[in-house]
Amino acid sequence: MKIIKITAIFIACLLVFSACSGSEEEIVPDFDNTVEDLDLLGYEYTFAAMTHGGLYPLNPTSGESSRGDKLLARYKETENEFNVKIKVMNECDLSKFMTYYVADMKYADMMFNMVNSLFGGRYIQNGYFIPFSDMQIDLSSGLYGTPECLEAGNFNGSYYSVVAYYWGFPSADTMPAMWYNPRVISEYQQQDPHELDEQGLWTWDSLESMCEAIHDTSDPDPAMHTYALAYTSEPYLEFAALYSNSARIISKDENGRLIVTLDSPNTKEAMTFLSSLREKDLICDGGDRQNITPFVENRRAFFVEYTHLGLSDEGANNLANQMTDAYEWILFPHGPSYVEGSGGTSFSYWSRYFYAPINSDIGVHSVLLPFLFRPLPGETEETWQDEFERSTFFSTASFESFKQLRDGAFCDYLSFLGSGFSNTLQPALLRITRGTASVSETLESIEEKLQSNLNSFYNNYLD
Repeated sequence: MKIIKITAIFIACLLVFSACSGSEEEIVPDFDNTVEDLDLLGYEYTFAAMTHGGLYPLNPTSGESSRGDKLLARYKETENEFNVKIKVMNECDLSKFMTYYVADMKYADMMFNMVNSLFGGRYIQNGYFIPFSDMQIDLSSGLYGTPECLEAGNFNGSYYSVVAYYWGFPSADTMPAMWYNPRVISEYQQQDPHELDEQGLWTWDSLESMCEAIHDTSDPDPAMHTYALAYTSEPYLEFAALYSNSARIISKDENGRLIVTLDSPNTKEAMTFLSSLREKDLICDGGDRQNITPFVENRRAFFVEYTHLGLSDEGANNLANQMTDAYEWILFPHGPSYVEGSGGTSFSYWSRYFYAPINSDIGVHSVLLPFLFRPLPGETEETWQDEFERSTFFSTASFESFKQLRDGAFCDYLSFLGSGFSNTLQPALLRITRGTASVSETLESIEEKLQSNLNSFYNNYLD
């Protein structure tokens, strides 16, 4: 593997870094290439991109979308500026990466994958990736994500993951997102959730009132019944209730260790709320993972899942590509113990980030990333969202909800549970809200197991 070693690169990096840190008020400083003839000698800079549903906007087809064309233009100007070649692979195969690594060959410079794959597979813990905090880039500049977004890649004081925040994609892959069907809300004569939110009345109580009003089980076929809410085979509704009540499954203590904090009054309050709705037959147990079909067929008022399910360029079978009518974004209503500013969504187990393999070139990253990740051609840090809002959302209120989902999300550290996420935590939450297990006994019974997982995947690797 050819490694670029040019003194001018590092000089340029220091100049760029100085420009980034010189003014606290400016979020995205202009890229200042003050070193002439900065030549990366034809270096091939490769993205390996995991896809959703066969679609992924890192490798757009020219002419299909304005935003895709802007990204292609950014690739081209980067190639011209630094004498590099940008290549995108529509896969991110960690096994292939390891095969190349053993053979002392580069697989990719930037690998885009889910946080649980990197940390759950212990690739980060065992030193197969470079911290972005070791590069001459300013992680506080805004280009690489919010502080809580970066926290999802914080391991042992170093930061291993970033997003291209000002590109608008990869989307803010937070959890849980919530959508509502305006037709169903109107048909059952309920007040618009955005209006309730503006009035400060979007609470668990108002949601329960909607569940009572939007409840039609008159059809002989149970599959055709109408409900406001539905469970799925994964506990997105449960996570929504927990986070809307400021409950935290995992927290970081003063020594930087991860500890289980699930067994708390806030958690019990959230689980009891959902259980009470089930006991009144106000939540349908949908069974299927996503429950998209009854939502688009106007038999559900609300739908809860990961953020990318609501965006058109994130998958062929997601909500955006199935819904024929308008759908609106809204945050899950706050519970009685919610602490203002604590956030109701998280960067979580399936969230996707960029990672830099250990056998990529840290000097090349330091030069290219501040240039690549700026707002796309024709956009600024103030205007980069305008087209995204116009092309994706049916109302400004929905776009404001999306921005709260994205910018207010916290890191929930669930990726450091490894298989304990799906084998222990998820089934326990489902048992509680389905009424097959008590809240207190279940939370107590899994705490030791979850803590063992955190120790195995995080705490035991700390210095």
